[in-house]
Amino acid sequence: MTTADGNRRLKAIMFTDIKGYSAMMGQDEAGTVKAVLEHREIVRECLSRHEGEEHETIGDAFVVLFDSVVNAVRCGADIQAHLAERNSKLPPQEQVWLRIGIHLGDIILQGDGIYGDGVNVAARVQDKAEPGGISITEQVFLQIDGKVDMPIEAQGKVELKNIRNPHSLYRLKLDGTKFAPHDPPPHKQPWWLVILLAVLAIGGAGMWYLVGRAAPPPAPTPVVIQTAAPAAPAPTTPAVDEKRAAAGRKINAAMAAQGQARIDLLREALALDPENAAVQNMLAMAMANVAAPSVAPAAASTAAAAPAAPAAAGAPAVKATAPRAKAGGNVEGETRIKRAMVVE
Repeated sequence: MTTADGNRRLKAIMFTDIKGYSAMMGQDEAGTVKAVLEHREIVRECLSRHEGEEHETIGDAFVVLFDSVVNAVRCGADIQAHLAERNSKLPPQEQVWLRIGIHLGDIILQGDGIYGDGVNVAARVQDKAEPGGISITEQVFLQIDGKVDMPIEAQGKVELKNIRNPHSLYRLKLDGTKFAPHDPPPHKQPWWLVILLAVLAIGGAGMWYLVGRAAPPPAPTPVVIQTAAPAAPAPTTPAVDEKRAAAGRKINAAMAAQGQARIDLLREALALDPENAAVQNMLAMAMANVAAPSVAPAAASTAAAAPAAPAAAGAPAVKATAPRAKAGGNVEGETRIKRAMVVE
C-alpha cells in the first residue's frame, strides 16, 4: 500500500524559447543580451497580468506554471502581441521571435525543481510552435474551447521527440502576429489557381500527343555507300609487249616438247614474263613429271610421291605432289596443267 504523494500538482505548463538564440549570440553578443533583457521585461509584465508563476529562467527560455489553462493561453497571446509590436519598430537583426508551447499535465514539485512526463511534453510542444506563434496540446484545447476568442487550427497527431505516444496538437492563429523573416510559414496557393494549373497541364499534354500522332514520320536519310573505283590496268610499253609475245611463243613450243626440253622452254617463257601464273603452274607440273619415278603396274596402289628435284638456278622453288597412277600404270597428268600447284 502506497501513501499519497502531496508533491503532485495538475498545472498548465508554458515553455518559451527565442528562435535562433545561439546564432544571434554568435553574431552580436552585446546586442543579443540587450534584446533578451527587453524580452524578459515584456514576458514578466504579461505573467503578472495573467497570474503566471515564473518557475525557472534559463538564458532565453522561460518555464511558467498556471493554475488556469485559460489564463495560460491568454498570457501566451499577450506576450506574442507585445513582442510583435516591439519587432515592428526594429531592424531584423534586433528583433526577437518567440516560440511558445502549452500543455496541461500532472507534475511533481521537488524542492526548486519540477519533474514528470507533463514537463517533457510541454517542452517538446514548444519545439513544434512557429516563431511568433503558440502550439498547444489536446488537453489544453479541451479546456479553452469556447472560452478563448481566437481561431485555433488542428495539426493532427504529431510525434514528439523522446515522448512515448504521439499527441494531437493545435495552433493558435494570433491577430497581427508576424512570422520571422528567416522562418516564414508555408504559403498555400488558392484552390482555383491549383485547378487552373492542372487543367492547363492536362490540355498541353493532350495537344502534344495529338500533334505528335498527326505529324508524318521523318523521311529516312539515304545512306550513300562509296565504293572504290576499279584499279586501272598498269600501263605497258612496247618492250613489255614484245617480251610477253616472245613468252607466248616459248609456251607454244613447250606444249609440243617433252621432258627436260619442255622445262627449259617454260623457264625461258617465265624469264620473259615472270608474273604469268599459268607459266608458273606449267613449269611446276613439268618438273614434277620429270622427277617422278616410274610406277610399276603391280605396285600402282601403293606408290608414293617422290621428292621434287631441286630447282635450277634462277628458277622459283615449287611445291609439287606426286601424280596419281591410272589402273594401266600410265601417269595421269602428263599433258594436263594442275592449277592447284603452288609456286613458292
